[in-house]
Amino acid sequence: VLYTKATLDGFASIALASTYGVGVMFSALPILLYQGAMTLAAGSLRGVVTPELLTQITATGGMLIFGIGVNLLDLTRVRVGNFLPALVFAALLSFTPI
Repeated sequence: VLYTKATLDGFASIALASTYGVGVMFSALPILLYQGAMTLAAGSLRGVVTPELLTQITATGGMLIFGIGVNLLDLTRVRVGNFLPALVFAALLSFTPI
């Protein structure tokens, strides 16, 4: 998956470099540091993330994406940002024995 993303990012950077010039090349280092830090942080959480936690966070994220879709379709106005704490509560509830 990471190789596919890197390939797509490479093609996107070529297209952006034709418009924005050398600045695209200079943005590679901050992006490398940022994505590398996120990868290392995710690797350190490997022992903490259980399948139940992953399921609950995925379900909560799916509902947030559903709210974004409702907003894009102009069906009604859902304030998705107000539901972001639900991700934290989903994580906390996965550690609570029921």
